[in-house]
Amino acid sequence: VGRGHEYMLILSDGTKVWLNSDSELRYPVSFGKDMRRVSLSGEAYFEVAPDSTSPFIVQVDERFEVKVLGTRFNIKAYLTDIRYETTLVEGKVLVKQPEGMGVVLNPSEQIVIGRDGEHELREVDTDYYLAWHEGWFYFNDEPLEQVLEMFGRWYDVSFECSEDVLKKLRVTGKVKRFENLREILDMVAKIAGVDFQLEDKVVKVNKK
Repeated sequence: VGRGHEYMLILSDGTKVWLNSDSELRYPVSFGKDMRRVSLSGEAYFEVAPDSTSPFIVQVDERFEVKVLGTRFNIKAYLTDIRYETTLVEGKVLVKQPEGMGVVLNPSEQIVIGRDGEHELREVDTDYYLAWHEGWFYFNDEPLEQVLEMFGRWYDVSFECSEDVLKKLRVTGKVKRFENLREILDMVAKIAGVDFQLEDKVVKVNKK
């Protein structure tokens, strides 16, 4: 799925997958009898068709896999991310790294896995992590650098900060993903106290 787009598809078993922008899903035309396996790079929301005889497995590079029987969950695992997130909405999933017993998630739980393999299990508001699926950008005390990264994927632009300290500014807010980029930047500029200059596909970020 290219930058600035979303895509929804139904797999051969009836599983529904919504792919966020700049994401890739690899899957077979039809699944075997004993296992349903796909691989993901980027972000996707899954509604897995139940099948107790054939587990559904999402592989995310070499770092971990998510194994389910029938459930709803979100995985955010862009190659540029410093950590990967799996958030469970309904059902149960087993998140397993190459070494270790694996961690079972219950609804409203999230596991965060860092590049060093360390993980953290926590309770979350799933609405925040599914906002993109509902057509929103939702930020809750996020660093400006992370916010701009999300904008960049959706609007297919890049951002250049004049000072590194600007990247660490915190942003909280909720805006429609389908708003005009200029309007969204104006809102964020007021919240973060910065100035945006849009030139073709590059947005320069300066201190106001």
